[in-house]
Amino acid sequence: MFSTIKEAIVNMLPGPFVRLFASPYVAGLGMNAGINTAEKLWKEKGIYATLDLLGEAVHTRELVERNVGYYLNLIELIEKRKATDHITISLKLTSLGIHESKAYCIENLEKILSRADQANIPVTIDMEDSPYTDITLDIYKELLSSHPTLGTVLQTRLFRTEKDIQELPPNSRIRLVIGIYKEPPEIAYTEKKIMHERLVEFSKLLLEKGIYTEVGTHNDYSIRKVLDFLQEQKKQGKDYANKVEFQMLLGVPRERIQRIIKHKGYKVRLYVPFAMDWGDGVAYLKRRMIENPNMIGYVLKNLLASRKIQALIGLIGIVALSYLRIYYL
Repeated sequence: MFSTIKEAIVNMLPGPFVRLFASPYVAGLGMNAGINTAEKLWKEKGIYATLDLLGEAVHTRELVERNVGYYLNLIELIEKRKATDHITISLKLTSLGIHESKAYCIENLEKILSRADQANIPVTIDMEDSPYTDITLDIYKELLSSHPTLGTVLQTRLFRTEKDIQELPPNSRIRLVIGIYKEPPEIAYTEKKIMHERLVEFSKLLLEKGIYTEVGTHNDYSIRKVLDFLQEQKKQGKDYANKVEFQMLLGVPRERIQRIIKHKGYKVRLYVPFAMDWGDGVAYLKRRMIENPNMIGYVLKNLLASRKIQALIGLIGIVALSYLRIYYL
């Protein structure tokens, strides 16, 4: 009930209002905005980035081919900026024609992967909601042998995930997340605590299988438990520093835990979305606000820290005082 009400409220928010909120979480408009944000993270904090073009779920060839062109241009720009050692790319199959057919989607994906391989830029196929789980993993396994740096994503909320891990090729690269999509209780857990516990358990399982593991979470409990495991393994002579990294979303305030991760010798990478159209940025932030109630608190904190907003609040205050002076003095 509460979830339905929350979703309705978020969806009723006007686009310009959400766009005002979006600035900490979306790098901006255009490819250079994404790359500039990634470069700032690297130069100022030593944090890696994966760039994501917002605007999935397209249903025409024209839009699919537009997206392919965007990704090819993005690769070109990253290469020209000499940023291939700290920037990767993430993409979704619903932006590349999976609605039409598997063959058409692979054709488009291969264009991007071939160019990314030439530039030495790893690509991750994002996981979408459960109707796409099988086809995403099928395509991933089919292309991995010819594109060995290719990665994909598994979601700990799904009952099937442990079996999916057991069936992964040994040279896989996996981002492990609890997942943002609301799934039916017949196929997925509904309690976040269980999802986070499974994220810790499956992180260990992936690492023990020798799979490069990207621990995607903001949850302190999960991060600290995985760090404890890594430190214990290190004492036993198993150093996973080159097989693991921790990933979080741009804009979510986790600087303290990020410093702890880096101090212990592990990579931190932020998921950096950018948009070619602000409508896509607004849709992205609404999804995040619906999934994570804390996001609204993060938004307000970031918003109140903005000098522009502080000035706006001050102006509203002056106007209000003027009103009171005119009518009540």
